[in-house]
Amino acid sequence: MTRRILSLLTGVALLAAIVMVTRLSPGADRRYAPIASTGDVRDEIDTVDFQIRVDRVQLAKSLKIKDSFGSEGKPHSTVGTWVIVWATASATRKELQLKGSEIVTTDGDVYAASTLSDTLNQETLQPGIPAYGAMLFEVPGVKLPGAVLKVHTEQIKGLRVLGPAAEIKLGLTKAEPEESAVVGAVREI
Repeated sequence: MTRRILSLLTGVALLAAIVMVTRLSPGADRRYAPIASTGDVRDEIDTVDFQIRVDRVQLAKSLKIKDSFGSEGKPHSTVGTWVIVWATASATRKELQLKGSEIVTTDGDVYAASTLSDTLNQETLQPGIPAYGAMLFEVPGVKLPGAVLKVHTEQIKGLRVLGPAAEIKLGLTKAEPEESAVVGAVREI
């Protein structure tokens, strides 16, 4: 009888240990998440594949994109706020794009970079040649305080997998956006 009780208690303890280990183990999204280097606005952030420095952040209710010939396009408005991240970036080993750029708010909402042309996240970066330009995001104004810019390069079917990343605290507070902003084409510097 004692042996049965001891066997039953051992089985229950092992089952509890299995449940505990399963719950405490990180999920696939955390195990394969990009390896991020962190910083603030105006910090030079170095990763294995790219370097980036956010020079300034601008907020606007609408924006126009100026092409490389100086012609301004039609205004693009948004229900939220345009977050214009002016940054300098370059590849370090091979050409790449920063297509995995997004803003993450303090409550965990994610806002991907706009796919409008002539933006830094649409540009193919060359090794050792810095490019300066804007990345554009549409974010509700109330979610801006505490927002973080995350820049990734690798993306497979919507998943961010391993590889380098940069996380930059944008330092946004409750600021009133400008009525309109003009964004120029990306240029190599």
